Amino acid sequence: MAYDKARAYAISHVGQIIPLDKETCEELVNYTLTLPDHEIESHLLDLLGPSDDSFSLISKFMDLKRTEDDLKKFQQEKQKSKMATQAPSNPIPQNGTARVWGQSEKPVAKAPKTRLSGNKGSTTTSQLADIKPSNKISSNQAKKNKKKNLDSLADIEAAINDLEVENARNSVNLETSSTVRRVCNCMATRHPLFEVAPNCLNCGKIICSKEGLQPCSSCGNELLSEAEKRDIIKILQSERDLMESKSANPSNKSVQSQPSKLTTKKIKYGTTPGGNLWKAQDEALKQLEENAKRQRELAAEEEKKIKEREEQEKELEHYRKSKDVNSDLLKAQERLETLLHFQETGAERSKIIDNASDFEMPGVSSGSMWLSPVERALQLKKQQKQLRKIQSSEKARSGRTKKVVEMVIRDGKVKMVEKQVIDDSAHVAEEDEMEDLEQSLLSDKLNHEAALAKNTWDFKKDQDKWEKPVYIPQKAFDTSDSAVALPARERVQQNKLDNAELVAAMYS
Repeated sequence: MAYDKARAYAISHVGQIIPLDKETCEELVNYTLTLPDHEIESHLLDLLGPSDDSFSLISKFMDLKRTEDDLKKFQQEKQKSKMATQAPSNPIPQNGTARVWGQSEKPVAKAPKTRLSGNKGSTTTSQLADIKPSNKISSNQAKKNKKKNLDSLADIEAAINDLEVENARNSVNLETSSTVRRVCNCMATRHPLFEVAPNCLNCGKIICSKEGLQPCSSCGNELLSEAEKRDIIKILQSERDLMESKSANPSNKSVQSQPSKLTTKKIKYGTTPGGNLWKAQDEALKQLEENAKRQRELAAEEEKKIKEREEQEKELEHYRKSKDVNSDLLKAQERLETLLHFQETGAERSKIIDNASDFEMPGVSSGSMWLSPVERALQLKKQQKQLRKIQSSEKARSGRTKKVVEMVIRDGKVKMVEKQVIDDSAHVAEEDEMEDLEQSLLSDKLNHEAALAKNTWDFKKDQDKWEKPVYIPQKAFDTSDSAVALPARERVQQNKLDNAELVAAMYS
């Protein structure tokens, strides 16, 4: 491997300046060797910081790299000169008659050309039938793919290294460390814009590519959150794995055709001469909507799978915890957690709709509107009793009730004990009266129900209410002329005026 001395020197000395393990130092040095010479010094200075040890390491590392570059160039030039001296000249044939002036070569008889022999790209039908689909790529295309994959892999490694180095910097205290932040106030006029984080979301400063991925030099806030950095690193690592698989299999068409997550998908549309451009645009937009819908469905399915997996993990964890615990205790804990959650949120959990209470007048005892007067009186007495209990309990708490002091003399000592006097005679009388009312109401209800149960249909009694119908023949009616004829009602209205009277009325 090239640059063995420079690599070994840098790996052994980088770990002494910054606290990194050997594997990380190897990755850092390997990435540094892929950079050009004018970027190596600034890269190492950004990583190690401006100190005497870092300056000596950079100078020694560059000297070793230059000596190895010079040695490599010298060996290549020496090998080229040796190949030039050993190249054979054109040999002359032994008979001495080859390519002599005056001698002409005999024309070689050429085979007659067919119609398709001059066409290099033409194939016959039988040849097309014999062609099988190949999964291999030509050697030139494979070389191009390999070079392109290696370039992309180097860019991805550089991006991952920048993110990891930035995370390592964030874990170091800036006051005690020798790390120097890059400061540039060009506002992307001298250097290109840093497209990953174009500006600081806190102070609004425009970030150029010189400052790069580091805390803002103006306010000190991070340009990207930790979650965004982790997502970017995850995507870059998956892209690195894809590039490594492509570079390992440059001639495999199925591997090379795998899509990259970093490349944006484009929808192309075209029209033939005289075609409808608007129709082509509508088809392209429909295809774009279908792709977006498919992506949303895939994302929803992934989220659903992730939620199901999380729920399964929670259930397994809950089962592990509750396997050896009493079930009643778990129920009590769950009930406590729900009550505490309700207390914290304070949201409206239920809503009671009482239409009957909307029509009750103030001063009337609450309850059902279908109660009888006795039941309403009983309910009113219960409310009054409850109100007196509340008032007496309030008086007891405030110390305004009747009290009795009891004096106890025992063993030559006097103890004064204060006791409250509760008069239960009134309460007992009220309770007896209420019980009597309840008993009377209950007995009335039972009697009414018994009377309703006895009220059955009696066939004989019901039959006596009605008279049996009797048939009367037609001869029994009087059909003589002596019967009074009732005046018939005329259906048509007739005018009783005479025609002469009508004419006189018209001329008058």
